[in-house]
Amino acid sequence: MKIYHKIENINGSNQILLYVEYPVEYEFSLDFESIKKNVKQVSDKIREYALKNLGGISDNTALLILNGVVIGTLTLTHLTTNLPNNKDNIEIATNIEETNISAEDSNTTLDDNTTVEEINELKEEKKEPEEQSNQTSNNDTNNIQTNSSKTLNTTTTNNTNNSANTNSNKPNTSGSTSSTTSNNNNNNSSTNSIPSSKTINVKLASGQVLNMSLEDYVVGVVGAEMPAEFQTEALKAQSVASRTYALKKTASGATISASISDQVFNTVDQLKQKWGSSFNKYYTKIQNAVKETKGQCLTYNGSYIEALFFSTSNGRTEDSVNVWGNSFPYLKSVESPWDTKVSGFSQSKSIPMSTISSKLGVNLTSVSEISINSKTVGNRVANVTFCGKSFTGVQVRTLLGLRSADFEVSQNGNNIVFTTKGYGHGVGMSQYGANEMAKSGYSYSQILKHYYTGVSLTTI
Repeated sequence: MKIYHKIENINGSNQILLYVEYPVEYEFSLDFESIKKNVKQVSDKIREYALKNLGGISDNTALLILNGVVIGTLTLTHLTTNLPNNKDNIEIATNIEETNISAEDSNTTLDDNTTVEEINELKEEKKEPEEQSNQTSNNDTNNIQTNSSKTLNTTTTNNTNNSANTNSNKPNTSGSTSSTTSNNNNNNSSTNSIPSSKTINVKLASGQVLNMSLEDYVVGVVGAEMPAEFQTEALKAQSVASRTYALKKTASGATISASISDQVFNTVDQLKQKWGSSFNKYYTKIQNAVKETKGQCLTYNGSYIEALFFSTSNGRTEDSVNVWGNSFPYLKSVESPWDTKVSGFSQSKSIPMSTISSKLGVNLTSVSEISINSKTVGNRVANVTFCGKSFTGVQVRTLLGLRSADFEVSQNGNNIVFTTKGYGHGVGMSQYGANEMAKSGYSYSQILKHYYTGVSLTTI
């Protein structure tokens, strides 16, 4: 594992860029419990590095870049304070900025050669989704991110403006909390709860555990995971998917994390900061979408499904076996032509061959030494060789920080240009595809049954 930082002047002020490089296998798994040790190892290493190298900095933030992927901003004061006695409860607090993440796994990318100007350009690219769709008759975190897009367990606190998709949490409406840390249980003071007999435990970034209504939790997740400007039927589809994920996770009484390790959840206060003067309009819109799907979830043969989702497809979704190695009958590749209308559907990224050589462990001197050998059923790269060394498309995407595993390559001087289609891991429901389907008149149940093969829509 490698951790280092740089200081750059961005928009007239100095910004710390904190780079973390970790093994590919830490990130990809449908059995999310199995990666907790890896997650904690990375989190502890980040904290250790911050204590050693950034301990003298207070009231500041660092832009966190994991394996070339911009995750968000770390609040340094959260990292450079004394560790709690119970080290098992350590989590890294991350603020996902509105300009960074959408419905998947925060795939805005930087590498060692990214300039300040490119950072600003990346922020400009991440405009609100409806604004993008209006610009191109088409239609991004995260954040949202999106995913359930499963990357590193850096717990999202979203104390700044957070964008659409990653995975998040919601405020305490039951009034009961565990005796973990803080007692700030007034996040819901200005909103109405959705009556529900089902409650779940949600662990916030602070370590505080809230016991809350499942339905209020779903409101906070949808507010964090999908742009509020999206069509109502798309918000309903997200509500059912997020509720299903929570039900499966907590079926045995487990506590769900308010981070991308599960689903990102925003408290009411966080949503107020995110939406500003539009809070009442957006909160009411999302709350109504949740109410209209109250208690509904997705099952396959009577069991809750793994309700994965991501930002934008390449025109097809991907079979889960080609991303994580696990095959599920309801996570099969299906057509998603609506995504081709999304602004930024196809993008190019130029990477120096020296950087590629360093990250992949090869000596690349020409595009002729790159060979895409096979594609998946989802039309993403299955196998590619660099200088005779074999990789999966998922590995290359992760190591080089690409938007998706559907890429073509060309050469421009000493750089290789990767042209990608779509944004995210590609498994399950495409969030932007869902929004475009809703614009075309599809209902939320039609959207869900399209993306999750053979599932049933049931009510608990």
